[in-house]
Amino acid sequence: FPQARILRIDRDNLRRKNSFEEMLDSIDRGEVDILVGTQILAKGHNFPNLTLVGILQPDSSLYSCDFRASERLFSLLTQVSGRAGRATLPGEVLIQTEFPDHPLFSALIQHDYDAMASLLLAEREAGGFPPFSHQALIRAESTSVELAHQFLRKVEKSARSLAQGVTVFEPVSAFLPRMNSMERMQILLQSQSRSSLQNLLDLLIPSIAPDRSVRWHIDVDPLEF
Repeated sequence: FPQARILRIDRDNLRRKNSFEEMLDSIDRGEVDILVGTQILAKGHNFPNLTLVGILQPDSSLYSCDFRASERLFSLLTQVSGRAGRATLPGEVLIQTEFPDHPLFSALIQHDYDAMASLLLAEREAGGFPPFSHQALIRAESTSVELAHQFLRKVEKSARSLAQGVTVFEPVSAFLPRMNSMERMQILLQSQSRSSLQNLLDLLIPSIAPDRSVRWHIDVDPLEF
């Protein structure tokens, strides 16, 4: 599209004050033909002249290590789809995928939230994930992977000695293993009983020895891994 006026919207070009508002004004004035952006475009903005939305490579969320990834993808695709054809102009949404027969896309096309919710609940019940269990995540970060791992190994040993009715998983790298020059690792605690999980935390927290080389915290009912 050599003649198209293209506007890119992402965090890199939104750092200047009022830059986003200026971009939205430019869109409203009809000075933009193609918007290229990240998920920020899905968040409640009204583009009355937008008639075509293209979504690239959403498949990674279908088979993610995060059991909530499919739920987030369905929500995001529903939001993005709502950007097209909001005024009097008809809208169309194109999704790039290698799995067009996946139940998520079927539910999306049919606007069938109940079917998607039933599918996700069945998957979580089979896997023992929330809301059919309760979780807590012990996160640790350090300048060294070894230091974070050693710290969590000690926490794991203590947790296993105290746990009753709670599954203690081994330390693993976080989904984003490095952030702000810090190496990040975590341990997952999971139980079908909220009280059993809380009792373990009540006993475990005082037993964790201070370590100046490691920063740590506990995230109960974590939303991200």
